[in-house]
Amino acid sequence: MNKKLVQIITLLVFICSPFLLIAQNADEIIAKHIAAHGGAEKWDKLESVKINGQFTGFSEVKDFFSVKTSSGSYYSEYYLGQHKLIEGFDGKEGWTIDPWQEILFPRKINLAEKNVLMQKAEFFTPFYKYNERGNKVEYVGKENIDGIDAFVLKLTRVNGKTETWYLNSETYLEYKCESDWIDFARGLPSESYFDDFRTIDGLVIPFYIERTFWQRNRVTVIENIELNPEINKSIFEFPKSKEIEKLEFMSGEWDVKVDVWSGRRGDWFNVGSTSSKIDFEAVNRLRENISYEVTFPMTKILNYTYSLSTGRYKLAVFNDLYSEIDIFEGDFNNGELILDNTNVNFGSTAKEDSQKTQYTISKADDGSFSIVEKVSTDDGKSWNPAEKFTYTQKIK
Repeated sequence: MNKKLVQIITLLVFICSPFLLIAQNADEIIAKHIAAHGGAEKWDKLESVKINGQFTGFSEVKDFFSVKTSSGSYYSEYYLGQHKLIEGFDGKEGWTIDPWQEILFPRKINLAEKNVLMQKAEFFTPFYKYNERGNKVEYVGKENIDGIDAFVLKLTRVNGKTETWYLNSETYLEYKCESDWIDFARGLPSESYFDDFRTIDGLVIPFYIERTFWQRNRVTVIENIELNPEINKSIFEFPKSKEIEKLEFMSGEWDVKVDVWSGRRGDWFNVGSTSSKIDFEAVNRLRENISYEVTFPMTKILNYTYSLSTGRYKLAVFNDLYSEIDIFEGDFNNGELILDNTNVNFGSTAKEDSQKTQYTISKADDGSFSIVEKVSTDDGKSWNPAEKFTYTQKIK
């Protein structure tokens, strides 16, 4: 081989060897870290865990429990002071009920909260199958922390967030972590400390976690861990409000009979049929798109919601024939949802004597339901039937 070529190869090996050594050290350290936690073979058999214990926040010690799965799902109920918080995460998206924000219904989490739930969802160490989840690890070196010699690893998650982990160089178990956390939904740096490692069915788990950020101090003390319990996966899903769940009977695929009221006959007169699909397009919004013909072809898009601020149901109807959107509001009365627009207008141009519309939604015992549309020319003092839609579940 050419002498000059040998010199170049030797130089390249000399330059690259420290980086190869660092990568090799990171892999070796992580392998020993996983072994110290019981070994990958045992963790591979873990599908889910349920954790109970005590959580300290705002100097209040309260019970908590959480559930984690191997797919990255997470659910927890705990207290901050006197307020109970609930968190859910399906591995991709999450939600919370957080009274501290004065929002007493489920809301989507922000990016800072999502980063925290990703951390909470892990089986106690982020280094287990870290590369399969798209994370990266860099070995920084050794450092003495509180008199403990520790390997320092920098973890970069798929979301770009970085964490610095300090693993005890003797036990290879985690001692400290520096990562982003949240305080009242805002991101901020934190330090976490791990202690009281115990063995459960061969798995080594920290039963004590203390987290500090700003002037906050949170302590998690685990009292019991159940391995591979049966989990109802619906707990991870964004929950619907109890009010919107009352409209669950409308969700589905339907054959729809269309009738109009004959004032001369004093009875309903069938003008045809159509089909409709109604589903929860958003968690707290039920949506229907229906096309039918009475005199002219018409498509209506109906969105049903429940407003916590007003305590009333709302219905927004887009009518493509007239290119208009009308808003209705109302409540359940004797098992029927009745909504009208007598108290809804779009400003000072609304006429007192303009025609008002009312929708009455009634569920039948056989699972079908009907929507009766009525109109009023005396501002809702009296109502006259106009159209009726009878929904029958499609046979699959």
